[in-house]
Amino acid sequence: MSKAISSDRCLRSVARGFLLGGVSATALSLSFGSLASATEQVTDPQENLANQAAQKPAGTLYGGEVASPDYLIGPGDVVELLVLRNPDLSGVYTVRPDGRVSTPLIEDLMVVGHTPTTLSRELEEKLSVYIQDPVVTVIVRSFSGDLRQQIRVVGEAQQPQAVAFRDRMTALDVLIAVGGLSSNADGNSAVLLRREGDTRRQIPLRLDDLVDDGDSTANIAMAPGDVIIIPEGFFSGDWRVTPTISFQETFSDNVDQDPDGEEESAFISTVRPGITFFANAARINWAFSGNVALRQQNGGDDEGADADVDLNSSGTVELFNDLFFIDGNASVSQEVLTSEGSSSGSDDNTSNRETVQNYRLSPYVTNRLGDFARMESRYTFSQVFVDSDDASDTSTHEGRLSLNSGPDFTQFSWGLSASASEAMSSDDDDVSRRDVNFSTTYAVTRSFFLIGSVGYQEFDDGDNDNEVDDPTWRTAARWQPSSRTQLEVGYGQRDNEVSFDGDLRYNITPRTTLSASYSEVLRTSQEALGQNFDNIAFDPDTGQFVNTETGQVVNSANDVPFDIDDETTRVKTFRAGINGSRDRDSFGLNFRANLEDNDNDDDESEYGVVANWGRTLNNRTSVNTSGEYEYNDLGNSIENEYTFRAGLNYSVFTNISANVNYTFRLRESDESSSDEFLENTISVGLSATF
Repeated sequence: MSKAISSDRCLRSVARGFLLGGVSATALSLSFGSLASATEQVTDPQENLANQAAQKPAGTLYGGEVASPDYLIGPGDVVELLVLRNPDLSGVYTVRPDGRVSTPLIEDLMVVGHTPTTLSRELEEKLSVYIQDPVVTVIVRSFSGDLRQQIRVVGEAQQPQAVAFRDRMTALDVLIAVGGLSSNADGNSAVLLRREGDTRRQIPLRLDDLVDDGDSTANIAMAPGDVIIIPEGFFSGDWRVTPTISFQETFSDNVDQDPDGEEESAFISTVRPGITFFANAARINWAFSGNVALRQQNGGDDEGADADVDLNSSGTVELFNDLFFIDGNASVSQEVLTSEGSSSGSDDNTSNRETVQNYRLSPYVTNRLGDFARMESRYTFSQVFVDSDDASDTSTHEGRLSLNSGPDFTQFSWGLSASASEAMSSDDDDVSRRDVNFSTTYAVTRSFFLIGSVGYQEFDDGDNDNEVDDPTWRTAARWQPSSRTQLEVGYGQRDNEVSFDGDLRYNITPRTTLSASYSEVLRTSQEALGQNFDNIAFDPDTGQFVNTETGQVVNSANDVPFDIDDETTRVKTFRAGINGSRDRDSFGLNFRANLEDNDNDDDESEYGVVANWGRTLNNRTSVNTSGEYEYNDLGNSIENEYTFRAGLNYSVFTNISANVNYTFRLRESDESSSDEFLENTISVGLSATF
C-alpha cells in the first residue's frame, strides 16, 4: 500500500470538512483529538483549542493583548435596517462603494465608519422628523467592507480570501474560514503582518504546529486589518513511496528462439524487489520506478544465475521560483539491439538482449520580459551506455536559447530559437549540430491558424553523404475547431530534403482518442533514445509510465524501431491508432510504419499492427489480451512475426495480487530457416506492495 509522507494532512481535511458542514470551532477542536486517537498518533491536542480560547479574556489569546474594537461598517457590507412598527421603512441594503445607502425617507445615508449601534442612533434622529419616537435596529448580514475590519489571507490556503473580523477571533478561526492549508503550504513559515500605529509589525506563525500537532501556543489572537501570508513549501505536497516485490516462474519451450528441431526448453525463476516513488510538491514533480531482477535459469544457453536492473525516472525541480528549473530523465533496460535479433515473448527471458542505459539532465533559466516575451536558456547533458561493440557510448552537450512571444501577442505569435550540440562517442565518431529558427503563428479565425518558419541548419557526423549546411523552412496550417479536435499539416525543407509532416488528435469521447502522425528526421540511434523521453510521462493513478501519444504502458524509454548502432539514418515514421476505455473495458488498435534510409544502402522498413483489449471482471479480477503482426524488410531478407498474449490478474488481498500469462510468438523468414522460430511461454506470479 502506498504511503503518503506528511502531505495529505488528514487533520486539515477534517477541518475543511467541518467548515463546510458549518460546525463551530469547538466541534472542530474535539474532532482533532478523536481523529488523532483513531489514526494511532501519539500526539494529541492538549485541550480543545476553541474552549481554551473561550476561557481567555477577550484580546489575550496566546499572542499578547489585542484590542477588540466594535465592528465598523464598510463598502460591500449587507445591512438590514429594522424600524419598529414600520415595516415599509425597513429593508436590506448593500453599502455602495461611496459608503452610502438609500432608504425610503433618507437618501444617500452615509453608513461607512459607523458601528451598528451608532448607525441606529443616527437613523432614529433622522427619522424623528417623520415619525414619533422611532426605534431602529441595525444588523450587519454580510461582512465584506472596510479592509481595516477584515483579516486577509493570501498564498497557500484552500480558499484565499478576506475574512470579516469577529471578536475573540484566533488563527484557528481564520484557517477554518479559508478551508485550511493547501497541500503545498509551508504553514510554519507563514507570517502575520499587523499595523501598529505608523509601522507594520511582522509576526511569525506556526500554522503546521497548530493544525497538525494541536499546539495551542500557536493559536494567536487576530486583530482587525491583519494580513496572513502563507508561502509554498519546497517539499510540501503529495509524496508517495511504494516498495514492491514480485515472484515469477516462467516456462519457455524454446528459450533461445532456435529454429525447428533445435529447440531447448527452460524454467526461469525471477524475484524482483523494487520501489516506486512519486512526488507532486510545490516545486518538485518527480517519478521513479525501478527494480532489480534476480534470475535463475535452468536450461538453455544462458543457464545459471543473472541479475539486471530496470528503471524509469522523469521529473522537474523548481529551484528558484519561476526562474531556475532542472529536468531529469533516466531509463535502464534490456533491449534487442538489431532488427535481425530475436526476442522472447517473456520479459523474464533476456536471451539476445543487452543492457541499455539512457540518462538526461537539463537545467534551464526562464525570464519574463513583461507581457512582451518569455526567454529560456537551457543546457542539456545526455549520456547513453550500450553494452555492445556495435554501438558506442555517447555523451551529448547541447545549449539552447529561445524567445517566445508573451500575452501582448494574441492573434500573431512568434518564437526565435538557436541551439548547438556536440555528441562525443567512445569511438571518436563525433556528431555536431547547429540550428537557428524563427517561427510565426497567425490566427485567421478562432479555429484556423497559419504557421510559418525559416532558419538555418548545420549537421556533421564525419560522413559527407549526411552533411547538412542549408537553410530550412516550413509552412503549415492548423485546424482546431474545439478542444476535442486538432489537425496540423506542414510542408517544408529540413535535413537537405523536402518533406511533409502531419499530426491529428481527435477525442471521440473524454476517454477515447483517435491519433495519427507522420514525420521525417535525420538522426543517430543515441539521439532517438534521448528524444523518446519527450513522449513518456508517469501516471500516478496506475503507478506506471505511459506513452503520452497513445496512452499505452511503457516498459522503458530505450525502444527504437531499428538497430541501436553508430549509423546516421533518415527515418520516416507514420503512426495511427485509437485508444481508450469504456466502463470496465480498455482497448487499443495501433498501426506503425517505419522506413529507414541508411547511408550504406541497406535500407530497412518495418510495418506493424497491434490490437489490445482488457476488462475488469470484478473488483478482484481482470483479464487482458493482445495480438501483434510485424513485417520487416531488412534489405537482404523479409521476416513476418506474429505475437499473441493473454493474461489474468487476481487481487488476493488489497496489496497482493496473482497473475497468469501466456505468450505465443512465431517468426517466418524468406531467407533462411535459421532465422525462424516458434516459442510458447507460460508464467505464473505473485506481486505485493507495501
